[in-house]
Amino acid sequence: MRILIVEDDPKLGALLQAGLREEEFDAEWVKSGEEGVARALTERYDLLLLDYMLPKKNGRDVATELRRAGRQFPILMLTARDSADDLEEALRAGVSDLMGKPFRFAELVDRIVRLTSPTES
Repeated sequence: MRILIVEDDPKLGALLQAGLREEEFDAEWVKSGEEGVARALTERYDLLLLDYMLPKKNGRDVATELRRAGRQFPILMLTARDSADDLEEALRAGVSDLMGKPFRFAELVDRIVRLTSPTES
């Protein structure tokens, strides 16, 4: 499974990439919303792991742009913002699920698996 991580924090981005690779995911990491959009529009991913607070192009804007371009992969947003308005905006932008920071890595993996598993009819 290919996962694109869009995270501007160098420590967290490196930890996420290393941890997901240890779990046998094919995880790539980019450090900006602009680069995330460019990669997601030109390559195939099974899930986008997206930080909300990115400089220039935030996570909500990234999600909106990708959904408008027809990208349908799950988007799991990581955020320290927890107001009802912020969460509602993210969901309206097309985010599939949100996780608050800080989070447990095991829970992150569980959510990734849940979001990418085929649903039963």
